[in-house]
Amino acid sequence: AKDAADKRRIERRLDRDAPAGLALALEISAPRPVIAPFTIRFLIDDSGARFDACSADSEAARDAILTAAITAGLTGEISCDLGLGTPSTRWGEAAVAGIEALAEVGGGTLTMSNADILVVGKEGTSQRTFDRAMGELEGALPPVFSLTAALPKEEVDEGNDSARPPEFVATRSPEGRVQLRGLLGDETTRAAVESYAAAAFGVNNVLPATRIDENVPQGWTARVLAALEGLSYMANGSATVTADEISISGQTGIRSARSDIARLLSSKLKDGAAFDLDVTYSEALDPLAALPTPEECVELINVAGNKRKITFAPSSSDIEADAMATIDAIADILRDCQTVQIEISGHTDSQGREVMNQQLSQARADAVLNAIMARRVLTSNLTARGYGEDQPIADNDTESGREANRRIEFQLVTPEDSEEDAEQSAEAAGDDDAEDNE
Repeated sequence: AKDAADKRRIERRLDRDAPAGLALALEISAPRPVIAPFTIRFLIDDSGARFDACSADSEAARDAILTAAITAGLTGEISCDLGLGTPSTRWGEAAVAGIEALAEVGGGTLTMSNADILVVGKEGTSQRTFDRAMGELEGALPPVFSLTAALPKEEVDEGNDSARPPEFVATRSPEGRVQLRGLLGDETTRAAVESYAAAAFGVNNVLPATRIDENVPQGWTARVLAALEGLSYMANGSATVTADEISISGQTGIRSARSDIARLLSSKLKDGAAFDLDVTYSEALDPLAALPTPEECVELINVAGNKRKITFAPSSSDIEADAMATIDAIADILRDCQTVQIEISGHTDSQGREVMNQQLSQARADAVLNAIMARRVLTSNLTARGYGEDQPIADNDTESGREANRRIEFQLVTPEDSEEDAEQSAEAAGDDDAEDNE
């Protein structure tokens, strides 16, 4: 496979296209991707331990990282991406030390972005315990790595309800509509944010409702733009920016979205701003998982063909103009069925010479294939075959029966069909050789 995404795509399509009852044993390899930035984001909070993103440069490093995470309380489905781009061959050692230190202080967030390590402790942690653990971590880190540690102060309610903290919120609906509301620093920033949103989500999908406040925190624009980029991974959800944190939540059809967003925010937020991700993968939103099965492909195509029959000029392979809408509909369906082997079958009635009917049916099947190709649909999975008058579905003695028999059908090609065709071709070739030798 070309890369990890291509590997997953091939595996999913093979699993989808495999005949019922066939057990697949897949060993598909892909080159390790370059991960930039090389990132780990590990959290321990009231809901338990989890990774938002995990990268490792070797299987040994990955095993060590996951073992440390499990010891710290990680449960459930566990994964860590193997890739190139680590800032040090001792990445795994640094990650293990960071995870162990976070567990020692009782919770918080560990973010490793290349050689920069940020530990934010859990609110309420003893300052003495935190300082001791961070001091030990700094001493345990291999050269190259740089540690920044912070322990949030408990908020004190001063009874001032008039001063509202700055906030920016972008929400994306399941229909793709994106609303922008909250504070931005000036008109230039507002124009930049709205332009970015229009490019990312579509100019007609953005509903701006922001206000200008010159007193927004330093680095506010960078945080807002990073939050919008993170939201672009979501099918629906929200991105919230406050003075202390960026929060992104919602549903996505991208399996790697959580780790992708974590890497993005780690690289964009140079000031070490905290972020929280509540990202749920939904297979129903995954474009690849939503592809129709081979049987569904053929059924959808034939339903489209039955609404308006593909017809031809008399004794010709020229498709009539009224049938072009059917060709358009079938081409649209085939764009989602490009790994499904399908035969375009041409049939005629019994009027005329048999050999001429076979040739006409082949020409008509070829014409449909060419018309689909002209609509920029890949056709390597399609074959055209003419059966002439050999497979009638109605009585050729009546006009209505002959009309029914003049038809184009789309049929699923199974592995058994392919083997049978190969055997018939081999037999035909053998018969031709025997005739030549006589």
